[in-house]
Amino acid sequence: MRKKSSNKALKSLFIMCFFLISASFLAPDVLDIWASTQKNDFRRELARDWSESIGDLSRKMQIDEIKEFSERIIDGSSSGEMLEPLAKPVLTIRQKTLPKKEEAPKEKEVDVTKAEVKSLPSSDEESIFTPLSSTTFLPPVTAAVATTTTTSLNLESSIKARRTATFEDPLRILAVGDSLMLDFQYGLERILEPRADLNIEGRGALGFGFTVPYWDWEDDVIPDYNLMVGEVRPDVVIAMIGANEFQGYAIEGEDLEPGSSRWSEVLTERAHDAISHWLADGAYLYWWSTPRMSDPSYLTDNLNSIWDSVVSDWYPEAEMVDSMKVLGDEEGEFRWNMEMLDGSIVPLRKEHGVHFFEVGADALSRQFEEILEKDGWVNSLPPES
Repeated sequence: MRKKSSNKALKSLFIMCFFLISASFLAPDVLDIWASTQKNDFRRELARDWSESIGDLSRKMQIDEIKEFSERIIDGSSSGEMLEPLAKPVLTIRQKTLPKKEEAPKEKEVDVTKAEVKSLPSSDEESIFTPLSSTTFLPPVTAAVATTTTTSLNLESSIKARRTATFEDPLRILAVGDSLMLDFQYGLERILEPRADLNIEGRGALGFGFTVPYWDWEDDVIPDYNLMVGEVRPDVVIAMIGANEFQGYAIEGEDLEPGSSRWSEVLTERAHDAISHWLADGAYLYWWSTPRMSDPSYLTDNLNSIWDSVVSDWYPEAEMVDSMKVLGDEEGEFRWNMEMLDGSIVPLRKEHGVHFFEVGADALSRQFEEILEKDGWVNSLPPES
């Protein structure tokens, strides 16, 4: 009996080793990435020794060339169109030089009631200031400036929607992100897919993250984004991501400590890169903030400050949406449960305090529907009788 068990264990070990070695030969680049993600101690050294030796043998046997030849044949049969990424907007601020303040002659005093102030310049003119003495007070112009700014924002809001969806030409929506988006998109399917004027394509990926090194950013992630945008041709892209950005991964042997400046730098760079591909076909982006989590070591505030900064750079092509208006309490803080209209209390967040239940996904989807209607993408549906 003991001999049979021993033989069975050896057989299992042999099979595992066979597949490990075979996979290492077939994907030496993936093996290199795996080695670089190990903790920075003896484990990384052992993994690197293994990946380098197997990688050398694989390349000598030209396995990569055989794979690339096969991939070219497969890719050659694909009809997908590669889109050029959208260039990041360059925000230019025109600097204005104020004239030097001239001192009024001592023998003359300026009558405040008669001080001349020229009218505010138009947007195409340079500001002109009349030099005044030190005893002169500027008349209040704050109200006029505020009125102009408000008018501009209202105009921007009124033209946000590129078009209004119809039953004959539904709005195409692409949902991207990690497992948080997986939760969200199931709510979109339940709440919004029954609408005939909406087509929703959910592409959330379990375990994905901008700093998760199991996907090669340049060779896997960006081409995948390009491909899905080419397939869907979205009018609107929605994003929610962040569940896996706090693990302290290593990318190409570099440890990324959550909250560090280098962590922020990598996330910023990759967020810009992702947006440039999401919007390559002219879509508008709504990026939901990463919801706060029960464990404070999940630095969601730090992460959301990065998302907010990046998305602000893409204005007016993109905007942030606060997920905690739905998932949070009255102060926008984390909460475990949600009170329903009938007064009943239902669980909102799952046991680990990261993901949310269907009730949360449905609430986010209703929030999104309200945004689409407010911004003019879709018409409000008549209430059901």
